[in-house]
Amino acid sequence: MTLTAPTRETVAEADGILHRVVATPEGHRDPYPLYRALREVAPVYRSDLDGNWYVSSFDACRHVLGDARIGKNDQFVVPRHGVDAERVRLARRRSRPSMITSNPPEHTRLRGSAKGAFIPPRIEELRFRVSAIVDERVDRLAELGEADILDELAYPLPVTVIGELIGVPEEDRDWFRPLMNKLISSDNPTRSPELVKEVEQAGDELEAYFLDLIAQRRRQPAGDLLSGFVAQQEQGLMVEEEVFATVSLLFIAGFLTTTNLVGNGMLALLRNRDQMERLWGAPELVAPAVEEMLRYDTPVQMVHRNVLEGLEVDGQWLQAGDVVFTLLAAANRDPARFADPDRFDVGRPDNLHLTFAWGLHFCLGARLARLEGQLVFAALRERFSSIDLVEEPPRHPGLAFRILEELKLRFTPR
Repeated sequence: MTLTAPTRETVAEADGILHRVVATPEGHRDPYPLYRALREVAPVYRSDLDGNWYVSSFDACRHVLGDARIGKNDQFVVPRHGVDAERVRLARRRSRPSMITSNPPEHTRLRGSAKGAFIPPRIEELRFRVSAIVDERVDRLAELGEADILDELAYPLPVTVIGELIGVPEEDRDWFRPLMNKLISSDNPTRSPELVKEVEQAGDELEAYFLDLIAQRRRQPAGDLLSGFVAQQEQGLMVEEEVFATVSLLFIAGFLTTTNLVGNGMLALLRNRDQMERLWGAPELVAPAVEEMLRYDTPVQMVHRNVLEGLEVDGQWLQAGDVVFTLLAAANRDPARFADPDRFDVGRPDNLHLTFAWGLHFCLGARLARLEGQLVFAALRERFSSIDLVEEPPRHPGLAFRILEELKLRFTPR
């Protein structure tokens, strides 16, 4: 086998681009031109900045995510450029066995413990309840006239839905948003020592909350997912650490993606008014529009994998033990897969993106996120003749998550 490694000059150029993505206001504001440059320079390369592999083309990302020789290890956070050692230490201190940090057969068992709640018939059963919550929140937007759609709709909807599924009491759900904002700020490469302490405290509070909730369900079971996990533990099918990891993962992931889908998707419509008018005039475009929102401004920009057995990816040899970062957002703008990829097109055909990853670790809650997104934008187009941006929204300065901190809009009812 003859493989051609990138030259030192190519690696240096790619690392310069990667640094701009990770650690500059330019990259946080709009990473997509930089992703394009990185993909053109070195779609698969090993960085001198941190020793990790970075993959930015669609085909190579799908290969990495789908190949059984590449999997996970027990670390949710691994060292990379822009992530300081303290964040890695904190993540490892709380490390517990989870479906997103394991390989078969453990992964199969842990994913199977929750899979029944997210199969198509069960998601369809949720349609009426999700629609009712959407209608209630949209009524609130119409009443206010001007509001932050993240506060009033994009966060309350998914946190209510996943909270009811799992068994998080209604009175506790608002408490999670500022806590999650602190935890997500750990992705900020310029965070202060004070913020590091706040992140650690937020992690401690989150851990204490779910451990207490598990203990409550052990004393008094209910008809929710958490009670089901506790029952599986009592049957010897899970251990308590797995129950904790599974319920906290499902709850946080259950609102994080949808919240950012609604925020990023709404902003994409506002910045592409022709596509907003097109969607407003054609209800049949709601489903493809949501897929385009997921592709165009990807809520989770990157995920990492671990090489379990040496293999070739796009002409490069990856060795067992290597860490690979798949830049999902870059893959979703690859012109080799998507025609005119930087154009926002609510009717885009054949829109097979990688937003929910690929392979064994494909997002368990993808169907629910899609349902919530579709019902949100269907309700917005039905209720309002116009939605306008009040002020330019601030954006979270991290890399892994593409997050708006707020999105203040003006709503004009039909």
